[in-house]
Amino acid sequence: MITITVFYFANKFMSKKLYWKTEKRRVNDLLPYEKNPRQITETQMEDLKRSFQKFNIVELPAINLDGKIVAGHMRIKALQLLGRGEEEIEVRLPNRKLTEAEFKQYMLTSNRSGGSWDWNLLEANFDIDLLLESGFDSGDLTNIFDDNLEITDDNFDETKELEKIKVTDIKPGDMFSLGRHRLICGNALYPFIVKKLMGNKKIDTIDIDPPFNISLDYDKGVGGKAKYGGKTNDKKTDDEYRIFLKTLMENALSVSKENAHVFFWCDERYTWLIQELYRELGLDSKRVCIWVKDNASPTPNVAFNKVTEFCVYGTIGKPYLSPKVTNVNEIMNKEMTTGNRLTEDILDQLNIWLVKRLPGSEYEHPTQKPPTLHEKALRRCTRPGDIVLDLTAGSGSILSACEQLKRTAYLCDCEPIFCQLIINRFKQISNEKITKLN
Repeated sequence: MITITVFYFANKFMSKKLYWKTEKRRVNDLLPYEKNPRQITETQMEDLKRSFQKFNIVELPAINLDGKIVAGHMRIKALQLLGRGEEEIEVRLPNRKLTEAEFKQYMLTSNRSGGSWDWNLLEANFDIDLLLESGFDSGDLTNIFDDNLEITDDNFDETKELEKIKVTDIKPGDMFSLGRHRLICGNALYPFIVKKLMGNKKIDTIDIDPPFNISLDYDKGVGGKAKYGGKTNDKKTDDEYRIFLKTLMENALSVSKENAHVFFWCDERYTWLIQELYRELGLDSKRVCIWVKDNASPTPNVAFNKVTEFCVYGTIGKPYLSPKVTNVNEIMNKEMTTGNRLTEDILDQLNIWLVKRLPGSEYEHPTQKPPTLHEKALRRCTRPGDIVLDLTAGSGSILSACEQLKRTAYLCDCEPIFCQLIINRFKQISNEKITKLN
């Protein structure tokens, strides 16, 4: 007799009930999932075989309608090793074929305890949101991703993309989901715009690259030869600029967790202002990080050419810090071998960031930064799945960095033309779905 029970498969993909039934299947007819990340040691397999010899099968394997194993890979393998491949056993089947997302989530959830994982298979085949929903925590994901992923600078064709977006139908107030990321076109000085962007989410890290107040024409950009289409006012009085920065900080902090990292980029003339605003708002100003570029901005009327940009780093509360920062002695005493990140781990602890800059003639945005510039902050101060907020997103380099390191970016920019640029950039680095939300 076939017994039927109801199992409520609660996830974001299906609201419909799943009915599971018990049927008999031949062991050798059950198909292993080729990307199953579960691993088992020889000792654990021997223990499992002994358990079957003593107790037989207690926990039934689960399979999809096509015979592919959802849960019980090691049980089936143990039965085959015991010579029971031709035997019929009871298995659990759903009333309909599981979607790919359901299949993966149940497989992960049912295997969370015991055994170990093939981290490379998890990284290559399972979406980070699915892993989080399946019971993996941020520490697990750091083990999965951070030693295997790195950021590369995407090859974004500036001339071609600017030609495409001379005109855009994006309007202020429009909001988009870009895979797991989110983008809103709006003025981040208005709290309701930031609240609309975040919904009920709270952010782990603020990383904002605002206009530097250096009288840069956001249409002409560096060198004054480009046509970006931007209208940002980069020529404020000192009082106006102070109010502008403080409002950005307050709005960002209003949606942050109690423990968060804060990065604010600025011209060297304003590092003092950022630090002063940090103190006013209750942040602990920690460091001034210095981006040393590989080429200089000529300043004929100033004695020394400019080859740096500055980022004032602070914290609120006691936010997460990567163990690779806190375990300094372990890093310094680790043996250097081909393929490990020892050199990078050491350099990443310094507040001087040596990252190549594109020539101004190749910029897609007047104050563009390479995605690799964000790698140190993301690796050291966030975990996979953490949310990073940028309220002046520009060309979206932080989005590119977050996508590659499995973090989540929430972005705002007041310029429709730059929002379109961000969307175009995302299309080139990801196959994830883009959805207009309003």
